[in-house]
Amino acid sequence: MTRLLTEKQRLRYLNDGIVFPVTVLSPEEAQRYRLACDLLEADLGGKPRTIEVRQMHLHFQWAFELATHPCILDAVEDLLGPDLLIWTTELFAKHPQDATVSIGWHRDASYMGIAGKSTTAWIALSDSTVSNGCMRAVPGSGCQADIAAGPAPHAPTEVNEQDAVAVRLTAGEMSLHNAYILHGSAPNRSQEKRVGFVVRFVTPETCPLAGRPPVILARGTDRQNHFHIVDPPAESNSARALAQMKESAALHLEGMLQNLRRSVP
Repeated sequence: MTRLLTEKQRLRYLNDGIVFPVTVLSPEEAQRYRLACDLLEADLGGKPRTIEVRQMHLHFQWAFELATHPCILDAVEDLLGPDLLIWTTELFAKHPQDATVSIGWHRDASYMGIAGKSTTAWIALSDSTVSNGCMRAVPGSGCQADIAAGPAPHAPTEVNEQDAVAVRLTAGEMSLHNAYILHGSAPNRSQEKRVGFVVRFVTPETCPLAGRPPVILARGTDRQNHFHIVDPPAESNSARALAQMKESAALHLEGMLQNLRRSVP
């Protein structure tokens, strides 16, 4: 039996590579975590790049609490099993009328640098709509058979728009997608800010292709020792935590760039 997802939702994920919407936060919770993300952006100058706002769960207690919310973990467990590691967190914010921030079609597997089971939870802390640049995905472009086959094929430069779906979410809902599905997003052309908090989960059996990246054990046990298990953070909004997050974000970015270089034929 599943813990939170219906069997229909679980099968949709397996067949399409993505499932949405999944309700995980109350309106009050979504607003509280949205405020924390807004304050973090303010501490980073107001409109930081996405590459500068990541690995928050390692350093801010509020981010760890969000990433380990019981409803989120229940849904992820329905897909990956009872043993869950948090590998990465990222903030994807698009400010109103900002035509400079968009994401081209891509597959996450090309830069993740891991071999094994993973899923990405895209948690909406504001409404995510077509007008403010919600994620778009091509269902079926990253099925379970693709994951088992090995390295992801490179993303095409163009996608048939009729094949893509808009991943519309209201605040407190999330989508779950695998590492192989084609997805991207357009700029925010609305007057409303779009705020998405992303958590990338892996299983203990998953292997990093280089090194032992830091992870937090979110649920269950880790008997494999493929990653470096670290303790949850004790602070939330200190200058020290901010400085440490910047360092972790830079290290994570460098790791992704190395993975991309390795994936180029």
